[in-house]
Amino acid sequence: MIIQRIVETVRDGQKSAERLVLLVGKPGSGKSKLLRELSTIRGWKYVNCRTFLTEELLEMVPKVRAQEATGLIAKSLDALGAEVVVLDDMQVLFAPVLQVDPLNLLKHLGRKFSVVAAWPGQYDGQKLTIAASGIPDPKVYDATGLTVVQIE
Repeated sequence: MIIQRIVETVRDGQKSAERLVLLVGKPGSGKSKLLRELSTIRGWKYVNCRTFLTEELLEMVPKVRAQEATGLIAKSLDALGAEVVVLDDMQVLFAPVLQVDPLNLLKHLGRKFSVVAAWPGQYDGQKLTIAASGIPDPKVYDATGLTVVQIE
């Protein structure tokens, strides 16, 4: 079952330097439902990424925002005191107004926390793709070294 696979992947990854698991699936594939179930069953903290769009972050000038976003988000996750954090509604992090690289942000967070994040795009075994609103061309990321669980 997919839930058990994710739990085992997180458990295995907790010994590594980067504790990030990306849950990848097309819209409507059930990523959000799985994250909520994991939160309920395992006691992991469910976080909707929209909560990161604070006044403090949005009032910063764009250049500073890009530099400070990771620290502000890490601070809010740290306050949860969670063993594992599940991040949903990630597409908000791709908004051009934020001026952040969402994958680098997740990698950084994965060095400090065990993170399971719903990636709103596709995975072909080597690359992650995202077609976010406000971005004319799909953004492609190298997935080398990332832990990806793909759902259909």
